[in-house]
Amino acid sequence: MIDDINRYKTFATAAECKSVSETAKKLFVSQPSVSADLAALESELNVRLFFRSNRGITLTEEGRVLYEYIKNAFSFIEKGEEKLREISGLKSGTLRIGASDMTLKFFLLDYITEFREMHPEVKLTVTNNPTPKTFDALRGGEIDFGVVSEPFSIANQEEFVLIPVKKINDIFIVKSDSPVAKEKSITRERLSELPLIMLERHTSTRSYVSSYLGTEFNSPIIELATSDLLLDFAERGIGVSSIVENFALESLKNGKTVRLDLREAIPPRRFFLAYLRRIPLSVAAERMISLIEEKNNYTED
Repeated sequence: MIDDINRYKTFATAAECKSVSETAKKLFVSQPSVSADLAALESELNVRLFFRSNRGITLTEEGRVLYEYIKNAFSFIEKGEEKLREISGLKSGTLRIGASDMTLKFFLLDYITEFREMHPEVKLTVTNNPTPKTFDALRGGEIDFGVVSEPFSIANQEEFVLIPVKKINDIFIVKSDSPVAKEKSITRERLSELPLIMLERHTSTRSYVSSYLGTEFNSPIIELATSDLLLDFAERGIGVSSIVENFALESLKNGKTVRLDLREAIPPRRFFLAYLRRIPLSVAAERMISLIEEKNNYTED
């Protein structure tokens, strides 16, 4: 363990600035001081951390590995400092939330609106990512809590607190004048034969629907990044879109699309609040989660 933690601060700042002079300005120290810290760190670790040139400095492969750990470490340190400031009565702070477009739009947005009205002094950041990346962000200390959707596969589920908060349904929709719309009691085998449009592979929604279709299903004709696009493609008659029902309600109501009649309906799945068990929540995160638990009427029935 390096005795002088400031050398790691210098290293992390230099990795971000890619310049000794810019690092010195940001840290309010001299350029020789920055160069000395970096050289001492390289000497103590016995590795080269930066490539140096007239254009600046860039991380070596060893430097990139170290930086990934260092940036997370400083993130946790900042959370600790923020916790102490809040305990001391400082009425400020930051609430960092991770959510997919689906969990944000159909669950979290109303709570964010109410929280902002109650606590306008708290800075709010929302990172929009699919469920797997939200879990990565939690592990890395980049967010305070996330809202994730089933299914998810995590190596050690016990490291997270997972609170179910909402049920959702996956359906298949098609343009209302499509011949497929008139078919009754569509089997999974028949569904696999249709021109399916689905979300990208890294999403929990894609994983869940693919599991429902089974091993005989190969791949969709089109993969898209957002559920809004799934709806647009279905309304234009390009194919059959796999979509969470909430996204399609208005389109179904006005008759632009219809829901396919599946012989075996896709079982509902759930949204969860998720946060790390081992890291204390910030005061802002505790308030937000309490607000959700007080207002939410979710039941497992």
